[in-house]
Amino acid sequence: MPYPVPASRLLPPRTAKEVRRDRPRRQVEEAFRQSPGVVLAAGAGYGKTSLASEFSGVYVALAEEAKDPAVFLWHLLAAYQGRAELQRVAELLEAGAWPRALEALLGALEPLGFHLLVLDEVHRAESPGVLKVVQGLVRLPGLRLLLLSRKATPFAFLTVLSERELAFDPEEACQLAKALAPELPAFEVERALSLVRGWPLGLRVVLLAMRRGLKPELALESAEGLLAYLAYGLPEEVLREASRLALLGEVPEAEGQALLPYAEDLLLERREGKLWFHPLVRSALKTLLPEAEARGLLTKAAEEALDRGEGIRAAGFLLEAGRLGHVADLLVQEGFSWLARGLTYTVLRLLAHLPEALRQGRRALDLLEAEALRQAGRYQEAEAAYQKALRAGETRAYLGLARLFLDTVEPARGRPYLEEALRLFPEEARLLLAENLLNEGRVAEAEALGFSGPRLLLRQGRPKEALARLRESEDPGLHRPPQNHREGTLLRSLLECVAGDAEEGLRWAERGLWEAEVLGSPFGMSLAQARRGHALLVLERLEEAKAAYQAALAMAEGGPARLKVEALGGLAALGDEEAYREMVRLTRTAGDLWVEGFLTLMVALAWLRRGEVFSLPTLPLLDPFLQAVAEAYPFGDGWEDLLRVYPFLAHRTLFSPPVSRVRRALWRLGRLPVPYHPGVRVEIRVLGGFEVRVEGRPVRFRRDKARLLLALLVAAQWEKEDLLEALSVSPGEFRVLWWEVVNALEPDRPRGARPYFLRQKPYGLFRQAPELYLDLEDPKAPPAPPFLGLDHPFLDEVSRAYLEERRRELLQSPRLEDWLLALRLDPLDEEVLKRLCGTPAQEEALRLRQRALEELGLKA
Repeated sequence: MPYPVPASRLLPPRTAKEVRRDRPRRQVEEAFRQSPGVVLAAGAGYGKTSLASEFSGVYVALAEEAKDPAVFLWHLLAAYQGRAELQRVAELLEAGAWPRALEALLGALEPLGFHLLVLDEVHRAESPGVLKVVQGLVRLPGLRLLLLSRKATPFAFLTVLSERELAFDPEEACQLAKALAPELPAFEVERALSLVRGWPLGLRVVLLAMRRGLKPELALESAEGLLAYLAYGLPEEVLREASRLALLGEVPEAEGQALLPYAEDLLLERREGKLWFHPLVRSALKTLLPEAEARGLLTKAAEEALDRGEGIRAAGFLLEAGRLGHVADLLVQEGFSWLARGLTYTVLRLLAHLPEALRQGRRALDLLEAEALRQAGRYQEAEAAYQKALRAGETRAYLGLARLFLDTVEPARGRPYLEEALRLFPEEARLLLAENLLNEGRVAEAEALGFSGPRLLLRQGRPKEALARLRESEDPGLHRPPQNHREGTLLRSLLECVAGDAEEGLRWAERGLWEAEVLGSPFGMSLAQARRGHALLVLERLEEAKAAYQAALAMAEGGPARLKVEALGGLAALGDEEAYREMVRLTRTAGDLWVEGFLTLMVALAWLRRGEVFSLPTLPLLDPFLQAVAEAYPFGDGWEDLLRVYPFLAHRTLFSPPVSRVRRALWRLGRLPVPYHPGVRVEIRVLGGFEVRVEGRPVRFRRDKARLLLALLVAAQWEKEDLLEALSVSPGEFRVLWWEVVNALEPDRPRGARPYFLRQKPYGLFRQAPELYLDLEDPKAPPAPPFLGLDHPFLDEVSRAYLEERRRELLQSPRLEDWLLALRLDPLDEEVLKRLCGTPAQEEALRLRQRALEELGLKA
C-alpha cells in the first residue's frame, strides 16, 4: 500500500513577495555553477522557502516521518508523479526494497535532463539513510538540488549559504517597510532592522506590530518574544482560534475563515485549499492553549488520521500529545505490518520514545524491536532484544533468533532455537530448518524439506546452474541486510567469481557495497568488501584484493565471528598461513564445514596460480564439484574430463588452475591449435637484472652464453647469422646453447617437439604466449635499467633506448610520483631535478641525487 503523502507538501507556499531578493538569488545561481547541490542553512524565518519559490522546479516539504528513507522516497515518488516512469519504483517500495527503489528512481529521473529539486525542512528528516539518498541524487546528471535546512553540518559536501547571506540588508528592509508600514519613518525601520539583526521573519513581525502602535523596545533576535509582537492589537477570540488551529500546522481553509482577515498579521500561507502556519508562529501560538485542550485536539487529529489509514501520522500526533501508551498500542497493532513495508527506521524511531515502564505488559514490543533491529542489520542488539522478549514469555522470539542466525550464517548457534521453534511453530519453522540444514552442509535433507534456489544449487556442486538461475531472476537485491548474501546481489557476485565473469563479480560486489552503505549495514559492507576481494583476486589485482580483505575484517569487528571467514580465506589465498588457520577455526565453530572446503580450495588454487603448491588437508562435506577439484589438484595431466564437465574452469575464476595447465589440458583435448604445449608458466624479468623462473622456480643455466642467448632473444628478433655473430659462436656451439635454453624453459618437452616459448625463422621469444610474463611489457613494472649484469653492446643499446623512452613517458605525466621515477632512472639528470625543485617532492629528489653522488665518490 503506498505511503500517503499530503498534497500540501508538494507545492511551495504562495508567500508574500514585497521584497525582491535579487542579491541572495544571484548567490544561489552562482553557487550552482560550482556545485550540483546548494544548501540554504539558516534558522526559521530567514526566507529560505520564499527564496526557493522563485526558482521553478520540483518541490517537496519533509516532516519528521521522512527520517525513514523509505518514507522519504515515497515523498519523491509523489513529487515526480506524471513526470517520469515510476511504476517499478513504486513496486519496489511496496515490497520494502527501498535501496533498489532508490536505484530505480535515479534511473527513472535521468532522462528528465536538467531540472531543479527543492527539498524543504530537510533538518526535520535528517538521518543516515536520507543522507545516502541525497548523495545519490546529487550524482544524477542534470539534477540541481536545493536543500532548505536549519543546519548545515550533515550537508557540508555541498555549497552552503548561511544566515549571513540570507539576512535582510538595509535596502531590503526599506522595501518591506514601504509595503507593510509606509507611514513609519526611515530611522524607525533602521532601528527595527538593528534589533532583529537582519532576521527577515522578525523584521516582518516587528513592522506589523509597529504599524499597530507597538514600539520595538524588546530585542527580537529569535523566536523568544515573538508572541508579544504577534498578539499585540489582535482580538482575543482571534488569538484563541488561531492557537487551536495552529496546533496541527495546517487546516482546511474553510475551517480557518475567521482568521483570513488577519492572515497577514499571523503570517498565514495558503497551500492548495489549506492554511499553513509558519513553524515559529505555530510554536508561539501553542503556548496560549491549555495543555488539556491541546492533548484533546491532538488526540482527535490522531483518530482522524487513523480513519484515513495514516497510522504513522497518527503516531506523530499522539507523541506530541504525550499519549505514549496510545503510541505503544498502535505499534503493537501496526508495527509488524510497517516492518513488512520496509518502514524499519520509522518503527525504531517510535520505539525510542517509549520508556521501559510503558512496555510492561506489552511483550510484543520487545519482539517488534528485535525484528526491526534485525532488519536494520544491528545483529548484536537484535539478539539481546530477542532474549529479552523470551524472558518476557514471547515465544515467537525463537523464530526470530533462528532467522537471525540464518542471516549471519551460524548454523550451530541457530540449532537450539530452531528446535524450540519447531516444537512451538512447526509450519513456520520448517523452511528455517531447511536453510539451517543447508548451512550445515546437509544439502539433501534441506532439499527434502522444500529448500530451493541458487544457494542450494551452489552447495550441490552446480555453480553454473546457480548462476544461470540468479541471472534469470528479478534479482531481489538488498532490501534488508539478510537478502544481500542469501539470494541477491552479493550471492550473484560470488557466483560470477566461481562460474562466470570476474569483472561482473566485481561490479556486483561494488553494487552490493553501495546497497549496504545506503542501508547502514556493517554486516553487508564487510561481506561486500570480502566479495570485492574475491573478484580482485581472480583479476590478479592483488594489492587491491588485500586492501579489500583488510577492510572487510575491519568492518567485521564487533559483528558475528562468522563474518570474518571469507576475508580471512582471502588473506590466506594471498599467502597468510595464520589467516588460514583462523578461518578454519571459525568455520568449524560456526558449524559450516562446506565453507571450510570451499575456501580451502580457493586458497589452494590461488597459491598454485602463483607457482606454489598448497598442501591440501582432508576436506569434509565437499559437493561433487569441489570434490572433483580437490581430486584433480594440482592439475597435472589427466584432469581433462573435469574441464569438459566444468568449462568455466578455463576462464578466470576462483577455482581456475594456472593458465599454463588449462591450456595444456585444452591441447590434450584437441581444442588448442598448437603442435605441443609444455604446461608450465615462464616468468622473465629483465628490469634491474636478469632472472628466469619456470613454475615459480628460478632457472640456473649451465653456460653463461645460454643466459646471454635468452637475453638477446628477449631483446629482439634475429636471423640466425646475425645471432651467431652477436654471440661469437659456431653453428655447432649455437645448437648446444639453443637446446639448453629450450629445455630450461620447457623441462618436460618430449624429444622432437617444436619449442613453444621460442621461435625460429626469425629467432626470438614468443611474446604472445599467455603463459609468459615479461616485465619489459608490464606498464605497472617499476622502471629500472634492463639487462643489468649482462655485458653486451647490443643489450647496452637496447637498455639506453628503453630508458630514454621510459624517461620521456614519465616526464609527460602530470604526476610528481612519475617525475620521481624518472629521476630514479638517472639521479644525476639535472633537467628532472630542476623540474622537481619547489615541489613537495624536492626533498626526496635531493636525497636521491646525494646518494648517487656518494656512490660515485663525489661531493654535492
